[in-house]
Amino acid sequence: MESVLPLKDSVEGRPNYYTYRIDLNYIGSEFSGWQSQPSGKTVQDALEKALFVALRKKIRVVGASRTDTGVHAEHQVASFRIDETIDCPRVFRSLQALVPPSIGILGLTPIATDFHPIKSAHAKLYRYRIWLGPGTNAFIRPYAWTIPYELDFAAMKCASAFFVGRHNFRSFAAVDGSSLTFDRTILDLKWIEKGNGLIEMYILGEGFLKQMVRNIVGTLVEVGQGKRKPADVLSIIAADDRRSAGMTAPALGLSLVEIYYAPCPRIAACYENDDPCFSFVYPLPVV
Repeated sequence: MESVLPLKDSVEGRPNYYTYRIDLNYIGSEFSGWQSQPSGKTVQDALEKALFVALRKKIRVVGASRTDTGVHAEHQVASFRIDETIDCPRVFRSLQALVPPSIGILGLTPIATDFHPIKSAHAKLYRYRIWLGPGTNAFIRPYAWTIPYELDFAAMKCASAFFVGRHNFRSFAAVDGSSLTFDRTILDLKWIEKGNGLIEMYILGEGFLKQMVRNIVGTLVEVGQGKRKPADVLSIIAADDRRSAGMTAPALGLSLVEIYYAPCPRIAACYENDDPCFSFVYPLPVV
């Protein structure tokens, strides 16, 4: 485990600070995204309110991924600094009781002061779920985009290959995003047939632009509909224009699955269907 070291402030006379990591998950449909807003209906706001009650201090939390409104997180990582050590087991129990039911607190641990949820991350893994066909499933519907017809799955898989690598993804970025640079690296992108009409896209990358994953999914669905050819992805990337790409997929199908803080050369999962195990074989860079 990483040592816990006080962070000495550059201004003489100020107290040392200690850094703590929070692991959590949440149902995104209950919130207006991760990042704090005046409305207060965000995950960050809910977490900071709970910390204020538990610690009697105003705490600012930094999250690894600023998920958009309606986007879920199966594993989100956040951190905060405070000028004293805390009783982690006690505060952990307090947070579990204080946050809304749609947030799950998975862990609270001290961590090295140079840890940063975003800057220390090597990669992020997202999953997008689509439910195909005329039927519905009450347990899946809140977490998947329902499309009442079949898609050309083979064409979508073919088009997906063009996203892997380092590209300018401005065509897939939200027009109201705040990013000044648009080059991002996608380490791998895989589609999995789960059976009974459920398909999933896993995308692993070093970082993502606002709505980038959802815009990629929307474009790939248009390929599956026959509105675009797989190779059109190349011209869309080259266009450097959001208007050239496809629709934005609904937020409810997207989940942040994992944040990786150490090199992870292989991530594999097996499914009980005709598809073989999928694996992410691109080695993550060592920072």
